[in-house]
Amino acid sequence: MSFVFQLYLASLDKFNPNWKIGRFVFLLFFIVCLNILALVATPRDWEIIQQASAYQIPSILYGMDPDKDNEFVPIAEFYQFSKQVLSLKENEKDYSESNVVKAFLSAEDNDFYSHFGLDVRGILRAMAVNLMAGKIKEGASTITQQVARLKFLSIDRSFIRKAREAWLAILLEFQYTKQEILEMYLNEIPLGHGTLGVGAASQFYFRKNWKKLKWGEAALLASLTTRPKEFSPLVNPNISSSKVRIVFMKLIENGVLDVAKAEQEYKDFFDYYQNLNRSPNESAYSDRLNRFPYFTEYVRRQLVKKFSSEEIYNNGLKVYSTLNIHHQVAAEEVLKLALQEQTKISNQRKFTNLDYFDDAYGSIYELIANLHDLPEFKFKITKDERTFRRVYQAELRDDFAFLNYLTGSSEIGNVIEKNYITQVTEDALLPVEGCIISMRPNGYITAIVGGSEFRSDNQQIRCVQAFRQPGSSFKPLLYASAIDYYGKHLEENDKITAASQFLDSPVNFILEQGEEWTPENYSLDYSGFIRLREALVSSKNSVAVRVLEQAGLSRVLPTLTELLKPAGREIPKNFSVALGTFEVTPYEMTRAYATFVNNGREVHPTSILYITNSEGKILLDLREEQSEKPKQIISSEASFIITSMMQDVIKKGTGKAVISAGVTRPVAGKTGTTNNFRDAWFVGYTSELVASVWVGYDIGTLSLGKGMTGGVVAAPIWGRFVVKALKKEKPKNFSFETENLMVAKVCKLSGKIPGPNCRETIDEYFIKGTLSKTVCNDHQSKAISIDNLDKNIQNIFSSKKDKKKQNSKQDNLNIFSGDEKLD
Repeated sequence: MSFVFQLYLASLDKFNPNWKIGRFVFLLFFIVCLNILALVATPRDWEIIQQASAYQIPSILYGMDPDKDNEFVPIAEFYQFSKQVLSLKENEKDYSESNVVKAFLSAEDNDFYSHFGLDVRGILRAMAVNLMAGKIKEGASTITQQVARLKFLSIDRSFIRKAREAWLAILLEFQYTKQEILEMYLNEIPLGHGTLGVGAASQFYFRKNWKKLKWGEAALLASLTTRPKEFSPLVNPNISSSKVRIVFMKLIENGVLDVAKAEQEYKDFFDYYQNLNRSPNESAYSDRLNRFPYFTEYVRRQLVKKFSSEEIYNNGLKVYSTLNIHHQVAAEEVLKLALQEQTKISNQRKFTNLDYFDDAYGSIYELIANLHDLPEFKFKITKDERTFRRVYQAELRDDFAFLNYLTGSSEIGNVIEKNYITQVTEDALLPVEGCIISMRPNGYITAIVGGSEFRSDNQQIRCVQAFRQPGSSFKPLLYASAIDYYGKHLEENDKITAASQFLDSPVNFILEQGEEWTPENYSLDYSGFIRLREALVSSKNSVAVRVLEQAGLSRVLPTLTELLKPAGREIPKNFSVALGTFEVTPYEMTRAYATFVNNGREVHPTSILYITNSEGKILLDLREEQSEKPKQIISSEASFIITSMMQDVIKKGTGKAVISAGVTRPVAGKTGTTNNFRDAWFVGYTSELVASVWVGYDIGTLSLGKGMTGGVVAAPIWGRFVVKALKKEKPKNFSFETENLMVAKVCKLSGKIPGPNCRETIDEYFIKGTLSKTVCNDHQSKAISIDNLDKNIQNIFSSKKDKKKQNSKQDNLNIFSGDEKLD
């Protein structure tokens, strides 16, 4: 312990030739030091010191760039503090001549190269001051001590902490060179606004590399070491400039700069304050790499399930994701523009009549809040201020702007201009929200956009967090489950196939509460008997309910549950499920549809391929899970049939807007619209990509407006997204394993084996053994053509439809509306 030896020699010089007193002082001091050492030292200290050179470094998220042959490129960083690790070894010859190094040494520890970790004189002086004060009032920390504190200790001001800091500083000096200790210091010192170290601070404050800092810039960073928040130029520019001046004075005092040079550098640097126009609340966190914030946040939430916060933010993980940059960019561009336009169309306005609330309820709100434990209600501004702002913006602002133009006052002009930009008008529209999620058929998630814009007040990832009714986009799940069930149970009668005939007419049910439920078609038009394929194309609600009624809940619910995998929830055991009343997320719908294009096999969506540590060692590899043979949920033949049915939805049904958007490759999908046009959906897939689009208000009771169906709102967005996302990918046909599939001609009207009087037939797909052996004899009278028969059947229900339209009082008519009308 060099400082003990130095004190001992000093005592000998002072008390020579009588060394007894000197020996006593040395012995006493030595005993005190041993006692302190016993309190602060631990057997693991030397092991701890070995870890000092390990830096906390950000983790990096990578995505695939198709423009670079799907090479992984950085798309985001995970950290709590911005940090850019600098290396003095790269500048071994000239690092000591760096402005930054000289500024920090002059400001913090001018004797850094001559002491052994401790400043003895400074310690004795501080001890005297602190003993008289009875508390830690003054410190004498060297750079080495600061490294010990930053690396291993807290900021508590106590004698024990300071003693342990001194002990660890000595160990650091034994283990590392001065250059290595200085490098640790420059990388670990917090310099305000979320920056850790000189590298990050240089980028945040000056947008340049630390090696290129001028004297004034280096002095500013050196001025932030003690109280970075208080001395920040963004928060207190006047205090900051004074603190920088003190650093320049130390540079002069230590002979680094002469007076003339220092004054000139300080004067030149003062322009920085004059041109400073940044928010005091600005943080380096906003500067972090984060190209696609919704996807980044989704991945982060997956990481916290497997790694600690320390590992995620400080251990330099390299996370290789499934994101496709083309897909993500396309999703963000398409959705943002679409939601802006839909906001104007839907035209729902925010509640801004605050004066009415004040007048009607302001006086009694406190009483109500106390009775019902409501939160305190506060306006950000008073009623008088709101009134003034309204009058100012409507009547006075233009006059003030004109007068300012005549006088030429720049400050007043800036205020008026800012008010123009930031004003919130009274007729502000409530934003329509939406989301897009896409994945490959194997479950690799390629894009996630969770809303209109990722902001501090809009970070909900609606793809996975918004539970909404899917409407008619649920029907393919139901029909596929029914077709698959009967394909596996050939002994059953009345098998449901794509050719099965159902009656499209009003149907009544008595609910558990005794109320009547009448599911209706969106247009109130009914087609009579109709094949299941055509019912899906036209999105007939009554047919969906009859399919579930015929198949039975017990037969299809297990498959529906396997397709959706609703975590922690059960699909209700009632017929309204057929119309998509069970709330799901776009993520769940996309995964379910992906099962179809994946030949009926289970899909495990993932956003992460594998994760390595900073040295490249693989810590987690999810590619292994994807390589395992997945569970067969429905047959490949049932997947093929439902895909062909949804292809017809695109060609001639409610999904025609997909083709209008420019999609030319083979595509299948289904629209969905919920009651009162609250939600608009389109879920679909090509052989390369499965995607869902949802559009609606976050407030689930608000309507997008009359006629705003899934075919009108969501399908065009889906189409534009797919066109952009797959622009550079060659179209492929669907590929299914269909050994157990057959094609048969059936009557176009009845779906049965054609009889002698059937004039029109079509080819239909069946799972072998499910084709009904019944021959069509529905056309006994040759005088009635199929077209006339269609009209006669429709006339049967037209009177009932007209009667329902005239009846204004309809109790419990419909908890849901379909979306079969597109035009």
